[in-house]
Formats: sequence, structure tokens, C-alpha cells
Amino acid sequence: MFNAEKIEKTVNITCDSPDFTQTRLDKLLFDHFPEYSRAYFQKLINENLILVNSKINKKGSYKVKKLDEITVNFPEIKQFDLSPKKVDFEIIDIQDDFIIVNKPAGLIVHPASKTQNDEVTLVNGLLYKFEELNKFSQKERPGIVHRLDKGTSGLLIVARTTTAQIKFSEMFKKRLMKKTYLAVVKGHPSKKGKVDLEIGRHPYKKHMMSHVSYQSKNALTYYEVLKYYKDCSLLAVRIVTGRTHQIRVHLAAIGHGLLGDDVYGIQSKLISHPALHAWKLEFEFKNKNFSYCKHVPEDFKELLISVKK
Repeated sequence: MFNAEKIEKTVNITCDSPDFTQTRLDKLLFDHFPEYSRAYFQKLINENLILVNSKINKKGSYKVKKLDEITVNFPEIKQFDLSPKKVDFEIIDIQDDFIIVNKPAGLIVHPASKTQNDEVTLVNGLLYKFEELNKFSQKERPGIVHRLDKGTSGLLIVARTTTAQIKFSEMFKKRLMKKTYLAVVKGHPSKKGKVDLEIGRHPYKKHMMSHVSYQSKNALTYYEVLKYYKDCSLLAVRIVTGRTHQIRVHLAAIGHGLLGDDVYGIQSKLISHPALHAWKLEFEFKNKNFSYCKHVPEDFKELLISVKK
């Protein structure tokens, strides 16, 4: 992972060769620097670290023109502690190709640019319990094919082989993984509904996502009310897409933010993190159907008891 606030080096490219003309920006960068992936350069573009003719360029698909001046700011690579460590989390199932775990709220899945060097993650615990994950070339995210926010508890699948990681990643992209969450929100939404609003980076708050964004992607969420309480509701939420903070952003956008969510929803004395739990996970793999369900943790149960009273 890199630290976008610290630049390690800057490289300038002058597109004075006919071979450059009409080439996609991300492909041109990959051709120039094959030691990095196109996904890496897309991250640089998203972080405003790629300039074309001294102006920030937000599209990897930009077609390069003759004599364009491209500036590439390479950020400092942030080193993380990826040593195996004993971490408290529940293992739901172990298969030859994957593991199903129950991630507790408060635990980060994998290290990222904002992760403190001394902050323990689920990856540290996975490396401690499953030695085969140490063989993955992607050291920061071995076996990780999707993630849950730090404050979200519940079911997570982890691949045990590189082949399985590629397969599950494709399944998530093709929306073949059925994920259902439990959420407690303020107010009383309609009994059933869907939220079809694009999500992207917040226009001026970089740590947030928003349904009002200059660079957004489609996002689709379905929900059903399981129980109405006096001032809030318990929902079953199914996401078709998997955008960052999707459920939290979508429910807040329709006026029913999550309890305990001090970023998008409603602060609560009843729970210290967003009231969101990855409840069910269903998929087909190697011609076999898998279905998992995990009940909510104790603090979520106490929240439901409190709002019922």
C-alpha cells in the first residue's frame, strides 16, 4: 500500500512518438512501468497523482494525444507489519479451497494506507492460523476476495489458494455471491424497497463515499423490514454490487441511516459501531451449493433488546 501524501519520485513522459497516439493512459503507463499493474495506476489516478499537461486526469481510459506531457507522481510505499499474530475471530468452516470466518466488529480485514503500523488486522490472524497463506504473492491481502468495514461484523470468505482467490474474485465481479446483512436503522422505511443510486468518492470529504459524486459507479441495494420498533427498524439487506460503504451510504440517502454510524447515520449510546452484520453468505462453487448463516454478536443483541423496550 502507498501513502498518497508523500511522494517518493516524479517521472515525466513526453508523448512525442506516434505509437503513443490514441493509447489509453493506463495502458501507456503500464507499458512504461511493467513492474506495476494497471490497477495500481488506476489507484494513482484516483488519488490525483497522474497529471496530463499539468492538469489532474481522472480517467484511465483517456486517449493520449501527440505531445501530451504526462506527470507520474509515485507515492511512498508504506510498509506494514504482516507477521503472523494471534487474533480473536471465529472460524465457521474450513474447506480445501476456502475458509469462512466470522469477523468481529472493530477488526480491520487487511492493512491499508490509513492503517496504523501497530494495528492488528484479520490478515495477521489468518497468517497465524493458516500457513499456506504465507505463500501468496499479494502479501497485504492473501486470500482476501472481499471485505467488511472495520465496524461491521459477520461472515467473510477467504481463499486458501491463488486459483481459488482468482475464481472467487471473478464470482464477486459477476455478482454470483449472495450476501445478506442485518441492519438497524432510524425511522420506519417502507416494508420492502430498493436503492438504485450510484456511489463514488465524496466531492470534498476524502474519507467518505457519497451518492452525489463526480466519479461514481452503479450500486444496487434491496432491503426488507423484519421488525418495526418505536423509533427504528431491523432490516434484512441484500447488496447486488459491492461498493465501499454501500449499505451505509444508500440507507442514509433514503433518510434511514444506521444506528451507531457516526459518519453516515446516527450516533447511539446503545452501540459503539454501525449496527450492521453480514448475516448470510450463499454461493455455488465446483458444482456444490454452500450456504452460511451467523447470528448477530452480543452488542447487536443488546441493541435489539434496548430498542424493543
